[in-house]
Amino acid sequence: MRKLTECCEKTASLLKQHNVRQLYRLVQFIDEEYQQNRWPELLPVYAQQYAPSDNELVSELLALCVNALSCGYQWSLHIHYRRILAAACVSEKLNPSLSYWKQHQLRQPLWISALQTLKLNSPDIVIFRYWVKALTQVQLERSEPTQAFFPLLNSHFRYRFWGLLNQQDTLPVRLTGQKFCHKKNSQTAVLLGFEGKHQILALTHKLDSPFYLTLEESYNWELADKPLTAQQVSALAQHRLLKHEQKSTAQQTPRQLLKAINRYANANGSLNAVIQQVSQLPFLANSLHAAVQQSERIGYSEASRMDLKQAYLWLGSKRASVILATAFLQHQFSLNTIPLHTSLMQKLGLLTTLMQYLSDSTDTSLPTPAPLLALLAGSDLFRHPELLKSAKWPNPRQIEHCYSTSWVGSALDVTDFRRSRQLAKRWQLPAATENLLDPDKAEINPLSALFFLAHYLTLSTYYPEISLSSSVKSLLKSSCQQLHIDGEQLTKIKKNAVFDSHCYSPL
Repeated sequence: MRKLTECCEKTASLLKQHNVRQLYRLVQFIDEEYQQNRWPELLPVYAQQYAPSDNELVSELLALCVNALSCGYQWSLHIHYRRILAAACVSEKLNPSLSYWKQHQLRQPLWISALQTLKLNSPDIVIFRYWVKALTQVQLERSEPTQAFFPLLNSHFRYRFWGLLNQQDTLPVRLTGQKFCHKKNSQTAVLLGFEGKHQILALTHKLDSPFYLTLEESYNWELADKPLTAQQVSALAQHRLLKHEQKSTAQQTPRQLLKAINRYANANGSLNAVIQQVSQLPFLANSLHAAVQQSERIGYSEASRMDLKQAYLWLGSKRASVILATAFLQHQFSLNTIPLHTSLMQKLGLLTTLMQYLSDSTDTSLPTPAPLLALLAGSDLFRHPELLKSAKWPNPRQIEHCYSTSWVGSALDVTDFRRSRQLAKRWQLPAATENLLDPDKAEINPLSALFFLAHYLTLSTYYPEISLSSSVKSLLKSSCQQLHIDGEQLTKIKKNAVFDSHCYSPL
């Protein structure tokens, strides 16, 4: 109860003084609490009745903040991305003028980008802000759902707003903590939240006995005239359904699986332990089945009859490990979305195609398949500070090396590749793969030449006029000599790779 009051007071103080730091600290506090339980969802309803002043505006500001954070979890936004989105939604309500906030010392590039007017080439965070605003207007009954969402879904930007709509099982068009009355028997109930396509309600005198309503059944309930009392709100904030930990969509490293794989590979463990761990992650199990079914060495009907253990044995331990690593990283990097996630994934897709084309053209074998090698090479970029703070890709002035961090204009730093090396070790990938990812172990051979050329061609696709340092010029020349390839062949490979990877696709 104290935290609810404290949040309302801090929000009310923002109405008097539009302080950027104070606003972000409020968002940060609410998000930290929201990661542990869902009581912040009660803030809009609580503020309507108990805010010290301007309760309707305070309620709307808190609703914007909570909706942005809630949607941020559903859309798997990176924690920094999620908080900036919430802060931008609140600040836009306080004052929609970007120049106004710049005068109030707003310097954060991503936040500034979020306050821009919606245009065809607007970054995703602008789309998110419009969506959160529309959702909030519906919840607070400021507009009907058709008036709030239909203009967005039928506009020039429909392909982007439809994507947001499809990511949610249901739209939470009501506020957690709202009180409802049954039209026929006059029973009163409170909304505890949503699960899938159902609303979760509980009778006000039986909060510990929640029940589920379908969309059709919810039409029998209407908003009650009298809101919850302070005692009821306090009890609701302690409700078990609102105290569960926020489930993170980020998939952590499957340590038990890696341990089982390593023991089996060293003849110290059983295959059953590996299969048990794989079966707990359906997307990994599906990757093994798909690999068998796609093989030309076995018929589809025979492959489809294999169970998970038979598929693993047929693939072999080493090949199965590579398939599992690729599937896991693809899944992991599709979560915890960073602001420039789409652009980064497109560049990694192009890098994959380039490495495969260079391998085929020069008869240079890759130590691991191109998709996995590209994911490993770019894995540290998913945490790079340059990609976490901006809505636009950094404009590198000069290529100083041929690793992935050159794409954002960073100087070569061995510590920037810590994550990629860790992943290679955990999945017991070949030493040649680990050496490619470690600048300290860089060798002059056809494989490293292929690796460097692929990274250079990726960057030069997006920045064809970028200048090269003298060391990079020398490196590219020696790499071409290692692979017995000339500039004309490189240009042809790049054109084919760009066409096949669709690296400029807005989708």
